[in-house]
Amino acid sequence: MKQEEILSILSKNEISHYLNEMSQVHMFTKHYLLIAEEISEEGVTFLQPLKEHRDAYDHLIRVFTLAIKHSELDVEQYILDNIKKAFGHEYRAFFDMADWFTYICRKYVREELSFNSKRKKYEEKYDDFESVKKFINEVPYMVAKYREEKDVSNHEPILSEVTDYKKTMDRLLDIYKRVRAL
Repeated sequence: MKQEEILSILSKNEISHYLNEMSQVHMFTKHYLLIAEEISEEGVTFLQPLKEHRDAYDHLIRVFTLAIKHSELDVEQYILDNIKKAFGHEYRAFFDMADWFTYICRKYVREELSFNSKRKKYEEKYDDFESVKKFINEVPYMVAKYREEKDVSNHEPILSEVTDYKKTMDRLLDIYKRVRAL
C-alpha cells in the first residue's frame, strides 16, 4: 500500500470527521495546557495530557506505517479503528488538562479573594463579586457533571462536550485575569 492510498482513505467522510474534531480538541488542549503551565504557581507540567497526546500520535503513525507493512488487514477498518483510538486519547487529554486547569484557576481565585484587601479591591473595581463567588463555588459540580457525561463512545456530537467545558474554562480564566490584575 502506498501513502497516497492511505491519504485517500483518510479523506473519506467518516474518517475525516474524526480527524477534524480531533484537530480541534488537540488545539484546545494545547492552548489551555500552555496557559496552565504558565500560571501554575509551582511551575509544573501535568504529564497525563502529554501522555495522551503521545498515545494519539502512536495510533496516527500506525496508520501511516501501513505503507511499509505487508498485511492482510481490512485496511480501511484498521485505519478507522486507529483514528478513533487516537481521537479517544485526544479527548482524554482535553478532559485531564481541563480538570487541572480549572483546579489551578479556582484555587488561585478563591485564595486571593479570601483576603479582605483583595476582596475590597475587587468589589471596588467590579460589581459582580457575588456572582463570581457563586460561579467559583459551582465549578466543582460543573466539572463533575462534565466528567460524568464524558463518553467518547457515544454518538452525540462529542465536540459539544468539549466546548461546554471550554466555556467554563474561559469564564474562569477571565476571572483569574481580573483577580491577578488587582
